[in-house]
Amino acid sequence: MTAPRRFIPLVVLVVFAVACTGSGGGTPTPTPTASPTSPVPTGPVRFEPGHYRYDFGGVTADITFDGSSATMDVKNATGAELDAPAVYVIDGTGTQRDGTVVDSTSIPDGQTATFAVTFPDQVTKESIGLVVLLFGDSNWGDFAPVPAA
Repeated sequence: MTAPRRFIPLVVLVVFAVACTGSGGGTPTPTPTASPTSPVPTGPVRFEPGHYRYDFGGVTADITFDGSSATMDVKNATGAELDAPAVYVIDGTGTQRDGTVVDSTSIPDGQTATFAVTFPDQVTKESIGLVVLLFGDSNWGDFAPVPAA
């Protein structure tokens, strides 16, 4: 072999060795750090019967049931006006039960509104499986049960 031909395998070997060891000057991979963990709950979680909360996207809403009637407080911090609210529940049989929001009206940004809501007689604290919040025709999602203090 001539000198240039012997030199080519040596260059390839050096390039390959540098690529395998990461000495090519790339960005170093960050070392993972341990994140703090919360202790696992050790007892039963108790909830306030008939009290549900929605808190997402700048909307906070609380609904509290008393028989087949409820009171709903809505705070709008979305940056825009919300259409009039509506609510329905899915009961333990899987049936949708629509609520009637009395004097339902839009809620301007930065405002809080309180609404009375009535449901069919079949809706009670014990029969509720899921509570769903809507603004206008948009389904915003489910309320969550509120843990007891």
